[in-house]
Amino acid sequence: MIFSIIIPICNAGDYLLECVKSAVSQDISFAAPKEVKDVYEVLLVENGSTDDSPRICDELAAKYPQVNCIHEGKIGLYAARQVGFSKAQGEYLISLDADDALLPCALKELYLAITDCQNNNENVELFIYDAADMRHPDKALSERIFTPGYAYAADEKKIFVEQLCRDDSINSMWIKCVKKTIACLGKQKMFLNYGEDLYQTAEYLNRAAAVMYIDKILYLYRTDASSMSTTYSETYLENEKITWKKLDEIAEKWCKDEFTDLIDERKALTCTIAVARLIYSDLKQKEKKIKLDKLFEDEFYKKYGKVSLPSWAQEEPRFVKVLQDSADPRSALLNNALKNRVKRIVKGWIRNGH
Repeated sequence: MIFSIIIPICNAGDYLLECVKSAVSQDISFAAPKEVKDVYEVLLVENGSTDDSPRICDELAAKYPQVNCIHEGKIGLYAARQVGFSKAQGEYLISLDADDALLPCALKELYLAITDCQNNNENVELFIYDAADMRHPDKALSERIFTPGYAYAADEKKIFVEQLCRDDSINSMWIKCVKKTIACLGKQKMFLNYGEDLYQTAEYLNRAAAVMYIDKILYLYRTDASSMSTTYSETYLENEKITWKKLDEIAEKWCKDEFTDLIDERKALTCTIAVARLIYSDLKQKEKKIKLDKLFEDEFYKKYGKVSLPSWAQEEPRFVKVLQDSADPRSALLNNALKNRVKRIVKGWIRNGH
């Protein structure tokens, strides 16, 4: 089998049908006259959903011959993806998030690139391609500095590690096709729901014999319509600490201290996002006070919470950062949390006709 498409799933019932349809509608004319199940499979790794996702997964597996479902329980996104990788039969593994979609040409374009590499005796184990917002499918999400179709091997891979240190433009697992020879990282019991993309990308850049950029949009990303989260989990910061430790290791190996300041700014952004998730959550004000004080005492937060944000940080964290850096950040953040809660309540009343 050539490809395995891995879809980790947790409470994705609203988008799952659309997502899987994009996976089973691939153009496989490049592999004719093989049967579809000999060309690729779709693995749905169900990860402790509380909505209709488990039922939908089973129905999709019964409907399409190339779709299989694995029910793992609540193991976290990293472990779910890694379980899929370990059970995959394909030689090349593609990540697809359950609320996104693959373009119909994705497998065909990847196959052409892989074939070219094989013909040139290039052992490319990691392919990176472009994605677009679903609302603007013809415009890539990020600009690239890599030479398309070139196999970056040995020390040349540093260009990708440098980009990984600078910003989050190549973090996502859903812009990557990974050869199974390097895909399984172990540690499947590690619960990592946040930052898992960056963690795995750092490992794959380090492991891959060669990396190639494909200058084509093969993936459609669904932008979250809401900017402010209504949920807060203390595991967010704990997970991110694990991820940043991994990037520090890879950065030290490939770049020494060249990007330390930029990485520290990204760690500061992590701290600000943790604060934003907390103050804009549905927690009661008393709980927010307790958890905010706890966050302020965290050693990671103490070290990076006052560092400037990266220049590309979005508007919401920039606003929260101003509150963080004020003379009395606790009061400023909690007052803003209260104002935001009142505003949401009033909007709810208006929406419901009160």
